Amino acid sequence: MEIPLLVELTSWLAEHQQWLGLAIFLISFTESLAVAGLVVPGVFLLFAVSALAAGGGMSLTIAVMWAFSGAVLGDLISFFLGRYFHQNIRDFGPFVRNPQWIDGGERFFRRYGWLSVVLGRFIGPIRPIIPMIAGMFDMPVWRFIAINLTSALIWAPAYLIPGYTTGRAAQWAVPPFFWSQALSLLIGAAILISCCLYVLKLQKRWSCLVAAACCLLSLLTLGMNQRALTIFDSTLVSSADHLRLPGDNHTLILTPQVLLVVVPITALLMLSRRWNHAAMQVCSLALALSMSWLINLTGGASINALLTAILCALVVNCSRNQRFWVRSAWLLYLLPLVLLIASNVLEHQQFLPLDMLRSLLVGISASLLACWLVERVSPMTRLVPIQRWLIASWPFIAAAWVLW
Repeated sequence: MEIPLLVELTSWLAEHQQWLGLAIFLISFTESLAVAGLVVPGVFLLFAVSALAAGGGMSLTIAVMWAFSGAVLGDLISFFLGRYFHQNIRDFGPFVRNPQWIDGGERFFRRYGWLSVVLGRFIGPIRPIIPMIAGMFDMPVWRFIAINLTSALIWAPAYLIPGYTTGRAAQWAVPPFFWSQALSLLIGAAILISCCLYVLKLQKRWSCLVAAACCLLSLLTLGMNQRALTIFDSTLVSSADHLRLPGDNHTLILTPQVLLVVVPITALLMLSRRWNHAAMQVCSLALALSMSWLINLTGGASINALLTAILCALVVNCSRNQRFWVRSAWLLYLLPLVLLIASNVLEHQQFLPLDMLRSLLVGISASLLACWLVERVSPMTRLVPIQRWLIASWPFIAAAWVLW
């Protein structure tokens, strides 16, 4: 699709905003549809249209529902195309000219199995191909539908929130230097994530220790520049309405009681005789508590640091002995809870945004240090699927119960 046509389309939608919901649905549908998703620049279009939706007053919840519906339908059609035609689909024109599309999708599916349907949504070149490959390999329909719905629930907000936030931000009356401070923090976060991923991918005995050191160095740098970032802090506090998650009318107060979420997880691990996994949870909590006291985090921020350490330790426990990028993909599991907590913190001003960042760094550092310490004593083995999914689902069940 040519750039002038994209500009005309977005200009038309800006003037006819009643069609924004349908446009989000069609873009998401096309982005997930076999072959068509390789041609249409869906990421750019979703960013632009979600920004227009924010400017037009559409709630993020409605926009996500449109995107979710389109993504689910597109993947279902691609899946049933593969299931009906099987290998005969190679004789279709686009695949005759580009056999590498199916070959690459098959290799990815054989390597990651059902998880490829989740990962494929976030990898551009194979996004519209993987559902079709799953159909070609006769994945059970009920399993594909369950994975399709679950992955679309992650994909839709992940792809819409950046554009939607940009559209809301365009309405902010921000003071000078806010964007430069925000950009510096964003660049710092990108550098930190890149360094940690690089070090952890080496999978050496010292990898977790070095990654923890990188987080602690970032924490020290943030603390030294906290006064210089007061404009960023105050602007986010005054613009809380722009950053609140739509539909989030409940308050998640970070009190010590929320830390009880770790009790069932640790109890299950101990009953299963997974002593080193249970030690990982307890050690992460103890280290986060010590570090919070050392740097004098406020009450709410210290509890957020402890909660972050618990969740990161949970991810480590659930992803042991899996491939590196599969383990990294488990971090997406934390995003809904992190966004929920961040939205509540900003809306109800429980503590400052920079304290939120500091508490996240404390929790991540604590879990990395705990992993390094536990692995030195006894390597953690892979949990059986029922243990993994029970443990992974518990924080969401607890959050739903708290917010009910």
